[in-house]
Amino acid sequence: MGKDIYYVNLNPISMDNISRTPVHDGQMIEYEIEATDEQYRELQKLLQEVQAHDLEAADLFTFKHFNEEFTEADRRETQRGLNQVYRTIYELGTPQTKQALEEIHLMENEE
Repeated sequence: MGKDIYYVNLNPISMDNISRTPVHDGQMIEYEIEATDEQYRELQKLLQEVQAHDLEAADLFTFKHFNEEFTEADRRETQRGLNQVYRTIYELGTPQTKQALEEIHLMENEE
């Protein structure tokens, strides 16, 4: 199965944008990856899950944010999701993407 080039666009508002062409938007961090159709779909699903968790409407209209135990557990869950996103981007990333993630210390050089 062949791989295609995709651009994963991350920004503070939305994490679910993967495109076939670079966006070149200064507000986004863009990572180039090479993925099969199945890998693309899996990454898209992961990004949507992390985005959905971050914006869970049920938590926006409750007093859960005053509960430090809940807040800390929520932060850990969000961080686990983000870590998985970056691991996947690293695994699928082009050499330039891998180097960029290593330079900002998101991933250790595994070679």
